[in-house]
Amino acid sequence: MSIILVIIGILILGYTTFDVLVTTLTVGGGGPITSRISSGIWWLVLQIHHRKSNHRLLSTTGLVLLTGIALAWYFLTWVGWTIIFCAENSAVVNASSKIPADTWERIYYVGYTISTLGIGDFQAQGRIWEIATAISSASGFFLVTLSIAYLLPIVSAASEKRAFATYISSLGGTADEILIRAWNGQDFGELSSHLSSLTPTLTEQGEKHLAYPVLHYFHSVERARSLPLSLIALDEALTLLQYGIPEKYQPEPAVLGSARRASAAFLKTLKSAYLEPANYNPQLPSLELLRNKGIPTVSDEEFFENIKIITKRRRILLALAENDGWTWDAICSSLTTNRASSLDDETMIDDVMLH
Repeated sequence: MSIILVIIGILILGYTTFDVLVTTLTVGGGGPITSRISSGIWWLVLQIHHRKSNHRLLSTTGLVLLTGIALAWYFLTWVGWTIIFCAENSAVVNASSKIPADTWERIYYVGYTISTLGIGDFQAQGRIWEIATAISSASGFFLVTLSIAYLLPIVSAASEKRAFATYISSLGGTADEILIRAWNGQDFGELSSHLSSLTPTLTEQGEKHLAYPVLHYFHSVERARSLPLSLIALDEALTLLQYGIPEKYQPEPAVLGSARRASAAFLKTLKSAYLEPANYNPQLPSLELLRNKGIPTVSDEEFFENIKIITKRRRILLALAENDGWTWDAICSSLTTNRASSLDDETMIDDVMLH
């Protein structure tokens, strides 16, 4: 028996099992294999997208990653057990002739075993290898069960992600539009109620993105359903409210503060998972757009001085947009984008991209 092959096989199985357990049974993000596969493939697709814009390619990448992760787990488990069963010449024999199986036949035997279909035309020779066969079959069943239990909720979470993005977009496609649509001539009306409704959902979305890191890579072709763009619009609107609007016109501090903290928690989740702040500052939101609609604001000098403390936060927002295949122009202001116009009554339904 080759001890070296057994050790190599056990190490591969151990590393794979660790990745599966961390990814499926913890809420601290993906395991090392899952994280590297996801970030690597997404980086490659983004490079293609930057050369020639292709949002549909990005939108299919989430599904590819979802299936790719499960296939990677299965493949590595298959490789690990195959190496172990190749450690001894007589470990696997033909069920009829008792002739030792060659390498390809052992690959077939292991694949048949871990898929829980049985042992096929071959059998283990000796008690040690019979026990190893039983363990490999159990590991295959364990892998299939955890994979299904992990993958199915992601589909539901992806739908909830798009619904939440659409809810924010219905309030306004950009930061200034959110405030302009909420302004009733005296205050921001029912915006406080919307912020109260958004806060728990935003917190929940942050936890789901932490539990299912692959959600980061589910891209929406339609801007109104893009969570990164909606989150940026909401966070920038909260920045305008807190630092650009006189205090007496702001929503209740408890409402505004909790929404802002929930948004910060979401951004912290993204930063801890995969996102690093951009190397430069995004364009500042314009108070002039609000003034033109009769909304009271502080002076530009006071506003620019106040938001210096959130430079890193806004750089993370910029990185979020770029990592999802967008530019800051896609969310900058209502003068540069009509991100949520597809939700308006006057928009022809045939023109709305639903995929």
